[in-house]
Amino acid sequence: MDLHIHSVYSDGTATIDEIARKARERGMKIIAVVDHSVEHPRGLNESKARRRRVEIEQAEQKYGIRILDGVECGILEDGKIILPKHDFDLIIASLHTPVRRDELYRRIKKCILEQDFHVLGHLHAGMFSLDGRSEEEDMEILDLLEESRKALEINSNHMAPPESTLELCRGRRILYSFGSDAHTLARVGEISYSKKMAKLYLDRGRNIIHEMYNAHR
Repeated sequence: MDLHIHSVYSDGTATIDEIARKARERGMKIIAVVDHSVEHPRGLNESKARRRRVEIEQAEQKYGIRILDGVECGILEDGKIILPKHDFDLIIASLHTPVRRDELYRRIKKCILEQDFHVLGHLHAGMFSLDGRSEEEDMEILDLLEESRKALEINSNHMAPPESTLELCRGRRILYSFGSDAHTLARVGEISYSKKMAKLYLDRGRNIIHEMYNAHR
């Protein structure tokens, strides 16, 4: 399962049909197309989201795989996320602005506490984290995720979170998700880092898809 794929409906290069065909070729049974939300220059608006859903439903029937109709929202300065009016199956909240450590933790903690979403995306991705991490603050984020039943994404493209953060997940009943963060067809289903890290560090965790799948099939 690959729960983080971008299409031509935002900044990806592959169509929904191409993504579904590639996912089936790679043995995927469930994927999520999570194009960027309205804060992104090429992100989803209501019209694009409706058109994309039609293509998702057609691709599901054609290729026989489950495709979640998702969105990835940037975490803004006030910790908020913005979505078009649309009934999404999966919402990922991710930091997409390079910020200092204190600001990174402030935004993410506020977002977890106040916003409605399913997955925290690519925590500590190098291109958005300017000055490292704090183990104490990471523990607070994991506590909040565990309490709110929001998932921590293991992102194979950014190799995020780093192992130093994932080590803190040992023994925790934390939800997690796998994501290739594919923007090209070649990367669809590339989740080897995600699977390896889950096996090493999320011994008591649970993949979010096991809790969501019955509600969306």
